[in-house]
This record gives sequence, structure tokens and C-alpha cells, in this order.
Amino acid sequence: MFLQNTVRSPRAPAGSSMPVGAAFVASQGQGPCADWRQLPLLQRTALRNGGENEIPCPTFSISYIGRKDQSVMAAAAYNAGEKMYSERDHEWKHPHSSPERVVYREVMLPDNAPRAYADTQALWNAVDAAEKRVDAQTARRMIIALPKELTYEQNLALIRDYCQREFVNRGMFCDLYYHDEHDGNPHVHLLLTLRAMDEHGRWLPKTRTEYVLDERGNRVKGKNGKWKRRNVDTVDWNDHKYAEIWRHEWEVMQNAALEAAGRPERIDMRSLERQGIEDRLPQRHLGPAAAAMERKGTVTEMGDKNREILSINRMLGSLKRAAKKLGDKIAELMAAIHHQEVLENPQTHSLTDVILSYRAMREAGRESWGKYAREKAGIRDLQDMSKMIILMKETGITTVEDLALRLSNTRVQLELMQGDVRSNNQVIHDIDDFFAAIEDYRELAPLQDQLDRIHFKGRREAFQAEHADELKRLRKAAYLREKLSKKLGVSLPLDKAGVKKLKAQRQELTEQNESLRPKLGQIRAELDQLSKLRYWTRKAIPDALPEREDFAEQMEVRENRRELEQVMDAAIEAVTQETDELQPMTERSLQEKDHDQER
Repeated sequence: MFLQNTVRSPRAPAGSSMPVGAAFVASQGQGPCADWRQLPLLQRTALRNGGENEIPCPTFSISYIGRKDQSVMAAAAYNAGEKMYSERDHEWKHPHSSPERVVYREVMLPDNAPRAYADTQALWNAVDAAEKRVDAQTARRMIIALPKELTYEQNLALIRDYCQREFVNRGMFCDLYYHDEHDGNPHVHLLLTLRAMDEHGRWLPKTRTEYVLDERGNRVKGKNGKWKRRNVDTVDWNDHKYAEIWRHEWEVMQNAALEAAGRPERIDMRSLERQGIEDRLPQRHLGPAAAAMERKGTVTEMGDKNREILSINRMLGSLKRAAKKLGDKIAELMAAIHHQEVLENPQTHSLTDVILSYRAMREAGRESWGKYAREKAGIRDLQDMSKMIILMKETGITTVEDLALRLSNTRVQLELMQGDVRSNNQVIHDIDDFFAAIEDYRELAPLQDQLDRIHFKGRREAFQAEHADELKRLRKAAYLREKLSKKLGVSLPLDKAGVKKLKAQRQELTEQNESLRPKLGQIRAELDQLSKLRYWTRKAIPDALPEREDFAEQMEVRENRRELEQVMDAAIEAVTQETDELQPMTERSLQEKDHDQER
């Protein structure tokens, strides 16, 4: 979109707007962009062309303009290189910069925007009028470096396409300024609106208020007893995720444009830290005066320091590459030796090495994570490692073999203790059922007596039908009374001594279970930690430990074999005893048969 006419604010004095054509003739201005031209010159030249086909991360700056820091009209005046009238401040905003650096400017409008806002001054005065707060944020400011490997026409098409896709199509106004002083630093300044606009040309609120809801969809009250509320953005433009999205999309579109232009260079918008570049020293900031002298060929003290830093960086890079190759070879050799030792005898392997190996595996799997996520996960790993080291110190385990033995013994101890608790609970349950059966029998026994006194069949059947449930409960109570009295070792009828004995037994078993409860918790906690250490060991040394089911299977097989041996011994003994008893009887039977035949 080329602006053929300009729209002046009705409150601004005449002559305040400057006609803008398709392009400006660039020349060496006296007021360069301070936030761009003051970048270290050697960094722009050497680092931007640091590789044959790879360009390091160019500048992509995103910030907000707030009334506390700067007027949006002053920012627009600086970008345009011309003075603009602010209706809110009732004063002219002077650019303090040369208009000759501006080679193209345009206000890109969304579809539902009034055409009058194609004028920069009208647009930002309207934005200022829509904001009521004294500390309001009025615009988003972006400064984007353009690839100098492309021509002016290619860069202009690239940045306009990018702004249309990422901003204007979402509903934002995009005030675009293309700056180029032919010093190898083409770039654009963007001013973007923060509010959406409806189909009638009215600005919409930035946020709306809504109630805070719980997981069931009910409103939540605060400490003051009032319903909690929160502000929700009406649009998602201000979400922090878009900073990453916009940077990535700009990288993709630049590389596509470079490829279409037949250029071998490629852009990487990741920071030096994300790219893993650590073999560079930071350069000094030249400042506008020293940068201007360096551009004219005059050597400055700060420029010499930066050249010295670049030389040191090149030397550090070569040393780092050589050291890395040597370190990789040594690491491969040590890893092979260590791996062979572990394969030959994994049971004697140190658990400390297991923990360190597992942590190294975890860190290697997080290379693609963000910095904050890696730090958070690393802290969690250190906490787990400290717990494992404390466990090893308390239990005295140092090798994989010690871990397997401790794990097996802890499981056996847990099973035995849980068996004691289950046995105690069963006896307590039997005592409670016994008392309940006695109480039911005492309550329902008169019904049985009453039934026994009825001799007529019809009346007897009627009585049984009327009291079927009570008689059924009585039979059940009588059965339980007889069965549990034998199981608990008490005689019927139960006297006071028997009652006292059973209550004392129940109290004793309850106290035993209560005393075992904390011990069970400690054993379970230790077993959890041992199981986690076993998992680490399997990850670091596969096949070093059998599966948990193998332990259980071995214990079960051992127990079954013991029981089978006992059964077989008992059967053999019973058969032997039965044979010994039957032999005299058989002999007597044969003698009696012979005697009968003789008779």
C-alpha cells in the first residue's frame, strides 16, 4: 500500500502532515537511529558475516510504549522523522532525527478499520483518546533487522507480507517505517495497536472481568467473603507466547526469501545461549561518535579493543574445537572401558556411579528443553539424589548387589508385618462377631421357646412364616456362637471372666496394630526409595537387577517347595503308620479264616 494522500487531525494546526510518496531518496543524515546505529560496528560486520552460509541471530526487539515512559506520538514522530501534533498533550512532538533515513512508510489497516486511520497522526491520536489511565500502555514497538543480502524491493515485499500475516490479519493496526542509510543496516520500526476494533470502528476493551470458578464450575469466594474476579484479555495478542512465535515465523520467512533469491545464507533467530555458542567474549559498545569515525575509516581506541576481542574469540574458537575433539575421544575410550567392566560384573558396580550415570542420562535427554525447564528439572534431580545418598548411608548399601539384597529383605519384612496386622484384624473381627452373635441369640432365643410350645402344625407353620427373618437370624447367631467359641477358645455359656478375657485380648491386638502402623509407613517409604533406586539402576545398567516379579516368583517357588516337602513327609508318615496298624489285623484275619476252614 503506497500512501498518495495524507489525513491531518482536525485539531492539529495546518501544515502539520507531510505528504508521503512511494519511496524516499536516501542520503547520509545527521540524526541516525540511536537504538540501531549505536550497536557495535564490528559486531554488525564480523558477526553478521561470521559464517560462510549462516547468519547469527539478528536483532528482533519487542517492547511496549507506556505513558509513564514515552508518548506514542513522540515514538511515531521519531520513526517518521517529522513533527506530529499530540491532541492529548496539546503540543508538537519533534522527531530529533532526520527524515532522510526513512525510505518507506505505511499504515497497514485491518479490513474493518476506518480509512481515516491511514494517517499516522490521526491513528495515534485516536489511540491516545481511547486510553483513560495515566499509566496506560498505548502501543507495541518492534525493531526488526532486515537481511542486507536482499534488495530493497525484496526486503519491502518480505516485511509487508510478514506484517500482513502476523499482525494485520489478526486485527492490529501496523504503522511501518523502513529505515536505510546504505550503511549495511536496513531495518524497520513497527508500531502496533493493542486494542481490537469492532465492525463500527469503535475501540474494544483490552480486558474483561470474569468470576473465578472451581473445577466444578462454581464461583469461588475470597478471604473477604466476596466472589473472586480476574481480568481476562479480550484478545490473545499480548500473550508472551507470541514473542517466540513471531520470532520463529520471521526466521522461516527470511530463510524462504533468501532461498527464493538464490542466496546461500540462512537466518537463525535463536540466541547465542540457545545455539550453544560459548567461545566468544563480549564486545564493547562503540557509541555513535566512535561508530561514525570507524565508518569513515578512522581507527579508534574502542575499535582497536573490539578488534582485539575478535582475534581472541577466533583463537578461543579454534582451541575449543581442538579440546572438544580430544575430550570426545577420551570420553569415548573411558566410557567403553567402564561399560565393559560393568558388563563383566554388574552386581559389584557402585551405586554412586549408578546415580551419576542416571543423572547424566536425564540431562542428555533435556537438550531440546528451555533453560528454565532444564534448571527446574535439574534441581529436582539433585533433591532426589540427596535422598538416595541419605538412604545409602542409613542402610549401608553401596553396590548393586547390596541393593538387591536389601530390596528383597525389605519386601519380606513388609509382607510378614502386613501378615501380622491381617491376622490381628481377623481375630478382632471374630471377637466382634462373637459378641454380636451372643447378643442376637439372647434377644431371639424366646422366639424359639415360643415355637417349641406350639404343637399344632398349622399354627406352627403360621408362626414360622410370621417370624421367618428372626428365626433365620437366630439360627445364624447360634451357628456363629458355637463356631467362634471353639475358634476363640472359650466355653459356653460365656461368663463374665470369658467376656473380660476376650475384651482384653481385643484391646491388646488393637494396640499391637497401632504400634505396627508407623513401622509399616517407614518400611513402605524405604521400599519406595529402594524401588526408585532400582529403576535408576536398570536405566543405567540394563539387566543388572531382576524384575520385581522375579523376587516374588522366587519366594513363592521356595515357599511352595517347602510346603510340598512337608505334605509329602506327612503323607509318607501316615501311610507307614497305617501299614503298621493294618499288618497285625491282616494276620489275625488270615488265622481266623484258616480256623473256619478247618472247622
